[in-house]
Amino acid sequence: MSIRSDDAGSARGVTRDGWPRRLRAGLDSYLGILLVGSGVRVFGLASQFIVLIIMGRMLAKSDFGDLMTAFGFYRLVAVAIGTGASLVVLFHVSRRPRDQMQEVRLHRFSALLAAAMSAAVALVAALFAHAIAAALGKPGLALWLQQLAPFAIFNALLIVLTGALEGRSRITESIVLGEVAPNGVRMVLLPLVSLAGLHEAWIAHVLTLSVVLPWLLALPRIGDRAIGGVQAWTRWDYGYAGKFMIATLFANQLAAVDILVASVLFSSETVGEYAIASRTAGLFAFFQIVMLKRFAPRAGELIHNGDMTGLRAEVESCRRLAVGCTAFTICGALAIAPFLFPLFGNYAGALVFLSWLAIPSFVQSFYATSDRLLIIAGQSSVALIMTAASFGVLTTTPFLTARWLGPIAIPVAMIVSVLMFNVIVLARARQLFHVRTLTLRDIALMVLGVAALMTSAIYHTPLTLAGACLVLAAIGVGMGWAAMRQSLGASPASAPQTDALDVI
Repeated sequence: MSIRSDDAGSARGVTRDGWPRRLRAGLDSYLGILLVGSGVRVFGLASQFIVLIIMGRMLAKSDFGDLMTAFGFYRLVAVAIGTGASLVVLFHVSRRPRDQMQEVRLHRFSALLAAAMSAAVALVAALFAHAIAAALGKPGLALWLQQLAPFAIFNALLIVLTGALEGRSRITESIVLGEVAPNGVRMVLLPLVSLAGLHEAWIAHVLTLSVVLPWLLALPRIGDRAIGGVQAWTRWDYGYAGKFMIATLFANQLAAVDILVASVLFSSETVGEYAIASRTAGLFAFFQIVMLKRFAPRAGELIHNGDMTGLRAEVESCRRLAVGCTAFTICGALAIAPFLFPLFGNYAGALVFLSWLAIPSFVQSFYATSDRLLIIAGQSSVALIMTAASFGVLTTTPFLTARWLGPIAIPVAMIVSVLMFNVIVLARARQLFHVRTLTLRDIALMVLGVAALMTSAIYHTPLTLAGACLVLAAIGVGMGWAAMRQSLGASPASAPQTDALDVI
């Protein structure tokens, strides 16, 4: 992959109010998508909590734990297969966002491939459901493995659709179809299932319908008769998708692999409590994901055009906003959790899990932009190595440490892996693009936030929780203000590309 630098002579003008034009445009773009996309995601967040509350009330704790185990497995399958295919679509479409013919043909082929692969896995899991349930000592799991099998297929198709939308920078539409619509369907249909007194298997059918209905909206575009045929993947596309498929299996540790590990080690009741905390912790990256969805197509186009100066400015803005947004989101979630979790029922243990799970999510936010940069640059091997190592820690160390740590062995393993292996991502991003990745100030903020969160997780008192929230809020304000100051500073052409405080 050749990267052409146009740093020399790439200076951009300054707008009348003194803002560097490129940085201001980038910041305006991020703030705009943050406001619009966040408004959409707020509904998605609220509806997801409502859905979890409804399911928690409809099922006994053990049944809920079995449902979340099966859901976590099929979700992991769909995300892995769908992400691999969607990233191929995103990679190509982001570089030629106005080429509708390429997009539709590539989308068709990617969707057919994703459907075939996910159907094969779902069929095997459904056929051997009783054997799997017996091996885990959870007989109730068989029902959910069978009834949720179609969910894996249509969820994978929906993820491919979101990749096509994000490639054309239609971020809000991607969020609506990929996140908001499924939870909206569940929020409407699940109460009807409860009121009608239908068998609990109908919960699985609702979960499947929740991804089928949004995906159907893509059919008019990919079924356009004016555009015939498909665009088959190249050998490079298969390698790129395959590596990210495996990497996604390794990387989806929160609300997926961790629940599967918990189901092997602990009772269904404990799995139910952990599942509530894990699904909630998955929302810590609530606003960060909006930033990264906007960042990926912009970075892809800048790399394609060889604009390294613009790319470095883009990375710096997104990095600071991602950390700030994640800190604020964790702060808000921890603040409302003591009032929210009792609505699920008897899930008091979820509060302790949530505090521990906040630590790896906070640390990961410092690396997220560099990780996304390598993905859109086609650097699939780095993601595979890093996520495989992290996956290995999560799936082995809890079996060794659960005797002493109990269920918190799982979040502790996630903390260890995120601290140990993400340095690979930073080093590679720095080597390829000469971008600023991690400074001494970032390390100091990371240590401060981790210390506050760990204190809250260990002592779990209202005072320590309030202290952690205040520290995270201060970090959020500081990183957000730093992004604003960058946009008000010197033009990108004259900005230094190294920093005395850079450590990686």
